[in-house]
Amino acid sequence: MRPHKFAIGFSAATAFMLAGCSGGDGTPSTSPLPPFSTSQTASEQALPYAGAPKVSMPFPEKIFTIDPCTDTLDADQTLKAVGKPAETKRVDAETVGPGCQWLNTMTGGQAIMRFATKLKGGLSPIYENVKPKAEIWKPISSLQGFPAVAYVTPSGGTPDRFCQLSIGATDNTTIELTINLGDTSRGKKDPCESANTVADLVMTSLRAKAGV
Repeated sequence: MRPHKFAIGFSAATAFMLAGCSGGDGTPSTSPLPPFSTSQTASEQALPYAGAPKVSMPFPEKIFTIDPCTDTLDADQTLKAVGKPAETKRVDAETVGPGCQWLNTMTGGQAIMRFATKLKGGLSPIYENVKPKAEIWKPISSLQGFPAVAYVTPSGGTPDRFCQLSIGATDNTTIELTINLGDTSRGKKDPCESANTVADLVMTSLRAKAGV
């Protein structure tokens, strides 16, 4: 599939993000389990591999030390991401990295974002291990200058509610975003477009913090 760039737009009441999975019925979960394994080739091959794009202008490593909640989405951006009433909390995962959850407590819509500092290999193991199993696979040539891919796998959730978006922050590290649409948006919005909208908000904040 040829890479393409999603249109960026702001949605007043959508979704959520990052490396958690949803239950079999599409309900949200903050499971820390990654959707792929990086224990084999990620540490053995030159990066990138498996057709993954190179990160031409990577984030400095210091960006992964910021608070994933307070230093990414402000109050107005949180409302654009999940609507209101919104609840924000840390959801760090030992096997993935530090993260944040933004939850609409009324509709169940949420975005979960994590800096995947514990998962080595960046986008490469995702291209190698996730792409062959994906029900939906949408490469994004440039998300504010960074390569990314949105996808849905059978173990993730239903395509009418769930989407995961992996951003190549460096050749060895991704920023993971998981979106689960709320009850009022399910079937009306594209979860991967919603993931792209939230990712754009996050990347705007991170680029400002990193000075890139």
